Formats: sequence, structure tokens, C-alpha cells
Amino acid sequence: MKTKVSKNKILKRIDKSRLLAFNNDKLLVLEKVGHKRKYSLAGGIRKKKETDYESLLRETYEEIGVQLDNEDLVYFISRKSTTRDHEEVNKHYFITTLKIDDIKILEDHKFKTASWTHWYDALDYLDKDDRFAVELYFGQFNKNIT
Repeated sequence: MKTKVSKNKILKRIDKSRLLAFNNDKLLVLEKVGHKRKYSLAGGIRKKKETDYESLLRETYEEIGVQLDNEDLVYFISRKSTTRDHEEVNKHYFITTLKIDDIKILEDHKFKTASWTHWYDALDYLDKDDRFAVELYFGQFNKNIT
């Protein structure tokens, strides 16, 4: 016998932390493995008993070998969405303007490269939440966003 799930019932909650690393008008992006160009921001899923900050520090180190501290990050915004499978996904964005030089792809099964890309050129290759966060950040400075 199948149980009917209410349309609005959330079955699972996932929290993700994302790094908005800026160097003037450049954004640090990770190009995903695959044939079609897609960018991601460093970060990932929060584990139990981790804070959003701790999750971002761990994930950034695991993905690109960059060791950040809480003091290097400023909380920016959170976005909530619901998947077709009734999962609530919360993305928490943190900003750093720390000069990051030594970037290595450590999870080469997920990412091809890491690069500093002009923020506007990255928009078409980011998912909608990441794109929103980047546009919002630059919109604060009255940049022309289209």
C-alpha cells in the first residue's frame, strides 16, 4: 500500500554553505566535470553537529585545498528552495575578499578547474541560487546588471 505524500510536506532538509570569493570584479568558480560548461562555488552539504561556517571551512579545504578561518568570512544571505522530491534545500552564502592564490582541485571527480572569472561572465553557468547571490552582491554597488 502506497502512502500519499502531501504536496507541501518536506521530507528532508539539506543545508549547504557556499563561498563567494571575490577579487575586485572576479569571482572564484569551480568548473564541474561534464561536457556542458557549468560552474559551482566552493562549498557543500553541512554535516550533523557542524555550523554553516564549519561546513564551509571543511568543504573549501576538501575541494580546493584552501584553509580559511571564520574571521576570513562574512555571512551574506541564505536562499531556500524545494526540490521535486520534497527536499528543502537551504544555501548559506559567505563572502571573502581574502587573496587566494594556491588553489588545487582535490575532488577531480567533481571539478575540472578552478578559476577567477569576471562575475558577469560566470552568471550564465551558475545555478539560479548562486547566480542570484552574485547578482545581489554586485547590485549593492550599483553595477549594471542585466
